[in-house]
Amino acid sequence: MIRTAIQRCYALFVAIVFSLLSVSAHATWEEAGAVIEGTTSDMLLLLENEELLLEEQEGQLIAEIDTVLSPVVDFDYISKLVMGKYYRKASKDQRAAFSAVFKTTLLKTYAKALLGFQIEKYAMVPPKKKSPDKRKQIVTVDVFAADGTKFSIVYYMKKKEDGWRLVNALLDGINLRLTFKNQFAEMVQKNRGDVGAVIDHWKEKVDPGKSEA
Repeated sequence: MIRTAIQRCYALFVAIVFSLLSVSAHATWEEAGAVIEGTTSDMLLLLENEELLLEEQEGQLIAEIDTVLSPVVDFDYISKLVMGKYYRKASKDQRAAFSAVFKTTLLKTYAKALLGFQIEKYAMVPPKKKSPDKRKQIVTVDVFAADGTKFSIVYYMKKKEDGWRLVNALLDGINLRLTFKNQFAEMVQKNRGDVGAVIDHWKEKVDPGKSEA
């Protein structure tokens, strides 16, 4: 009888432990999801300002989007992975220069996607399974246009010392980080390994007339 009681206590203990682990894992996704949901909400609120949507206000719009995304997106980390194997070949100044210009690239890409799609509402998509690494979470958001058109944005989140940070995103199936990485590698090859020339060209393409800035 005593043995049976001990077995029941052990079974109850195991059940409690697994329950706590499950809640902890779910809470971890909820934490990352809350960051994305808050950012998405702030972004849609920003786009309600019709003056910012005017073509001549592009600079101000980008600045406002920067304010919303900078606390969440790890631009330095993403730019490093976009440079790939060429990161080690680049100087400290070149790395910093590309990180800055790539940040503008992402901000403009995000702004173009939001303006082009004219998002009316969004919905958070619960994960189908737990992440094997609780410090890495995938957060999916379905966004809807006024005509009912829907596409998905998949955010790859990583827990760092300063909180959850975005390290990659898929816009309707297009892997942004991989796309830019392939583009960077192709440009380096065309410029015979001259990373500096690629950065200057990238800067001129993103901000015409500012390559010497």
